[in-house]
Amino acid sequence: MPTLPLNRPFETRDPNVVVENDLVIGRHRFALVVVDEDGNESAPVQHVVEVRRAIITPLEPIVGPVSPP
Repeated sequence: MPTLPLNRPFETRDPNVVVENDLVIGRHRFALVVVDEDGNESAPVQHVVEVRRAIITPLEPIVGPVSPP
């Protein structure tokens, strides 16, 4: 799984890419440019991903009858 380098282009011929990055909390902007076999480039498409702090609710303790030893 590739890691996208910050502020550097990432190139691949594979149309499907799964990436793994450790993104810090905040907004991150990605741009995608597609180049066809003739070298024609598409206009950049930008997408913003917002990483938020995980909110985990605590589990309730399980209370029940105690089994004899």
